[in-house]
Amino acid sequence: MIYKIVNRSEVKSDILSAVSYYKKINPKLPKQLVFRIREAKTAILRTPYGFQIKYKNVRTLLLKQFPYHIHYLIDEPKRQIIILALIHSYKKPQDYSLREE
Repeated sequence: MIYKIVNRSEVKSDILSAVSYYKKINPKLPKQLVFRIREAKTAILRTPYGFQIKYKNVRTLLLKQFPYHIHYLIDEPKRQIIILALIHSYKKPQDYSLREE
């Protein structure tokens, strides 16, 4: 099964916000964060159904090293993994399935 990853428009803002936060702590952390995001996306592509459904049909994957979850949907007819959000683990949970395309 070959899938394509598609990011919802707000995901870029989520990533930039996290990068900005970690840049203030240590200039090396943003690069590590981006690496961990890529690593997580690769894991999702390998086994899209291998991660727990948290709400509706939204699955989440916790990044290694950083307290962030990737929220995603699987669009089987289009063969797409739709990344909805990159959210800090301590934020109040909400439904990201309605984020605009």
